[in-house]
Amino acid sequence: MRTYSAWLSGCLVAGMMLSACSSQRVRLADNRPAYSRSEGEQLLAPIVRTEPAGFANLKSVADTYLGTPYLLGGEGPDSIDCSAFTKQVFQKAYSLELPRKAAWQSELGLHVFKYGLRKGDLVFFGLRPDSIEHVGIYMGDGKFINATTSSGVKYSSLDETFWMNKYQFARRMQLPINTTNQFTTTPAVNPPFKQ
Repeated sequence: MRTYSAWLSGCLVAGMMLSACSSQRVRLADNRPAYSRSEGEQLLAPIVRTEPAGFANLKSVADTYLGTPYLLGGEGPDSIDCSAFTKQVFQKAYSLELPRKAAWQSELGLHVFKYGLRKGDLVFFGLRPDSIEHVGIYMGDGKFINATTSSGVKYSSLDETFWMNKYQFARRMQLPINTTNQFTTTPAVNPPFKQ
C-alpha cells in the first residue's frame, strides 16, 4: 500500500507540473507526431464520450428501481442496497454477474479517470481508496444513479459536495458483443469471489 501511495503522489506532482505546460506540445516516442493538450482532448473525445452499446437498455432497467427504499443487505424488490442495485442492473441489462459487495465490484473492469467517465461506468465512493463503501452507475452529464440511505434509488450529481468528497475512482466493465449483438457474460476480470 505504501508503494501505491508513493506512486500516486508522484503522479499527482507530475500531473500538476504538466498542467502548467498545457500550451506546450507533448513529446512522444519516435515516429509519432506531437500534439498539444487541447488537440489530445479532441482526439480522445470520440473514445471517452461515446455511449456504449446497450446503454439505453441499462438506463431503462436502472430507472425501474427509482424510488425503491434503501435497506443495508436488501436485494429487492421492496428494498435494496447500493451493491445489490448495481449487481441486479448489470445482470438484467447485460447478463453480467457482478459480485455482491461494492468493494469486490471495485476490483473488476478497467480503471477510468474521472474526466474520462462514460455512461454505464461504475463509480465508487469511500473515505479512503482502500475502503470502498458505496457504488453507483454513471449516467452522463455528471449524474449517476445509486441507492442512497436517505432517499432510496435516485439520481445524484458527482458535483454535490457530499459525493465530491467521497469519490474515489470509476471502473468500466468490458462488455464484448458477440455476433448476435447480445452481450456475453465474461467480465474483464474474473476473481474467485464468493457470492
